[in-house]
Amino acid sequence: MRVVIAKKLLSTVGGSEVQARALGRALVARGHDVTLIGMRPPWPRPGIPAEALAGKRAAVTVFEGATRVTYLPSRFGRAGAAVDALLPTALADEAMIDDALAGADVVHVIAREWAGALDRAARRVGAAFVETPLAHPGQRFSGDSRADVARYRRTDAVIALTEWEAAWYRDRGASRVHVTGVGPVIDGVPDLAGDPATILFVGRKERYKGYHALRAAAPLVWRDRPDARFVAIGQPSWRSGFERRPSDPRWTDRGVVSEAAKAEAYARATIFAMPSDHETFGHTYLEAWAARRPVIAGDIPPLREVVRAGIDGIHSRNEPHAVADAILALLGDPAGARRMGESGHARLEELFTWDRIAERTEQVYRAAAG
Repeated sequence: MRVVIAKKLLSTVGGSEVQARALGRALVARGHDVTLIGMRPPWPRPGIPAEALAGKRAAVTVFEGATRVTYLPSRFGRAGAAVDALLPTALADEAMIDDALAGADVVHVIAREWAGALDRAARRVGAAFVETPLAHPGQRFSGDSRADVARYRRTDAVIALTEWEAAWYRDRGASRVHVTGVGPVIDGVPDLAGDPATILFVGRKERYKGYHALRAAAPLVWRDRPDARFVAIGQPSWRSGFERRPSDPRWTDRGVVSEAAKAEAYARATIFAMPSDHETFGHTYLEAWAARRPVIAGDIPPLREVVRAGIDGIHSRNEPHAVADAILALLGDPAGARRMGESGHARLEELFTWDRIAERTEQVYRAAAG
């Protein structure tokens, strides 16, 4: 099949961005013709190739292996691109979008930022329209607007990542809903000795992800475990310049790192902690399981489905004392923590490899196109 996967920001950094790329590679490996399309950013960004900023008024296509990646310009230059980067608008030229979709059997939009424009374009070119909305009920632009819900009801297929998310769409009248899950984005884990009592966070350093709660939990943990060390990896929030950084040498803040450095951090960690308030799935838990590490996940319905309490990890409210208690519980039971990490690894291998995700997605495409 000829498949176009659309993600407004096509970076190699961030959950849904790397999800789009990984799915594209897995579908190519299964014999499909895949093009990824996104919008050209208004300025250089981590994970966006320099070539994407060339050709100010024309689409730019680069190849990542056998996958085409096309960046479309905004109709209003850099100012339009800046608006597109900040708001759920769609300022690409319709004819240019149609050209990028020409010949596609399926148009698959990941996240909602420009789903409306791609829905209309897919129908203009005669392609099936599939959407992975990644709805985050309760957040701003979360995917629960009247226009979003109307689109879920008419689309050829809605892909949810958990059964909880699927039920949320069905409760709002969507009838063609499928569950695929998602896979880890990690290129192997090196065989390294783990560092003692090391807690790892990987993700955007946002309050809702649990980054701030983890920072505030660290001094509470140190009262009982002064040997504990914390490592936080990921893109800082825009507010980070106004925040005081931890000064304790047992806390290490790193920015965006290479895939190899990320894999090494998982290998050296004792525990992975991301007690998030808003997730559709959380692929970083899978990355931790790839390294056979137990996880501390947020205490919300989709994460209670992904992470089985007491089996693959534990859940914690996004609050410092609760996070500290969860960390101390795992550090105090190393045998139990190891069992959880091994159980998570087995769960990953059974359900969440990218080949399995691509196979399920392929079935959705065939149902939508049929």
